[in-house]
Amino acid sequence: MKNIERSTALVGLLLLAAFFTPYVIKLKEIDLGIILVGGLALAAYDFFTSHIE
Repeated sequence: MKNIERSTALVGLLLLAAFFTPYVIKLKEIDLGIILVGGLALAAYDFFTSHIE
């Protein structure tokens, strides 16, 4: 079960990155882009530091 939970979390992270990518690329305001990338970085940090048991 651990591998299934880890895989679904990875799919969720990849979908979040796919959702944010067009906004970050086409955004003219740098500060909003930093906020979006920061949100994605926090999600990635949570994925890599969580220990699903």
